[in-house]
Amino acid sequence: MNSVHPQQYCHDVCAQSGSNFVFAARFLPKKRREALEAFYAFCHLVDDAVDEAPHKEAAQENLRFWKNELEHMYQNSANHPVGKALAPKLSEWKIPKQYLAEIIAGCEMDLTKHRYETFEELKLYCYRVASCVGLVCLYIFGVETTERNLQTAVELGLALQLTNILRDISEDLKRGRVYLPQEDLKQFGLSETDLKTPLSEQLLPFLQQQIDRAERLFAEAFSHLPHQKRELKKWLPALLMAHSYHSILQKIAENPLKVFEEKVRISKGKKIKIILGTLMKVSF
Repeated sequence: MNSVHPQQYCHDVCAQSGSNFVFAARFLPKKRREALEAFYAFCHLVDDAVDEAPHKEAAQENLRFWKNELEHMYQNSANHPVGKALAPKLSEWKIPKQYLAEIIAGCEMDLTKHRYETFEELKLYCYRVASCVGLVCLYIFGVETTERNLQTAVELGLALQLTNILRDISEDLKRGRVYLPQEDLKQFGLSETDLKTPLSEQLLPFLQQQIDRAERLFAEAFSHLPHQKRELKKWLPALLMAHSYHSILQKIAENPLKVFEEKVRISKGKKIKIILGTLMKVSF
């Protein structure tokens, strides 16, 4: 690991992931693109520290490493290639350590909390694993950290994470996790058993409620974006991500029960359309 240049290590992690997050990085200048790659690699490895661990104790040990590495990053004494690549960017753009600590804390929640009684309870998890990612990205993209922009990043993070939760219901069930609020299931007379045998159309009103909630968050975030093209252009990578996930949500809405059969994705043609449309929006 140490023989690989830190930035190349981060680039390789990103290339292997195939994430929309990484694709959006292509539209950034080199310096900011490298920062985003390093930050994505950090998020990816922290997530894997839990999801790929063979047992809970190993996951806890992995997270302890990343908590310590985070401290080293802010002391300019990082040990891991990702930490070495990311630390200078954190210092240069004065990115608050708390946001990265919250991301680790969000992943740590997956070790102890597998159910959420209410949406308000779920929001803390979403804030940590998604909104804090968006908040760090504001600094990387060069977006002014006004109260309005910070709130927009939080809203977009929530919308993206709720879309992820809907798309990954079956996969999360296999991991023993149900992120969908228990009170919402009960409201429609449903239980987790219904999620495990999802052939009944009784699920449709419940799923539509979750889709509508994510749609409202997307709408709120989009309405709070800056109107000046010069400022809006700084949001380009975030907008590419947002429109991609919004399209996934719209595809889920066309046939909500499809999430139990396969992972809903958008086509390459749709992605190209999103790119062209977003570029037009920020440029003209």
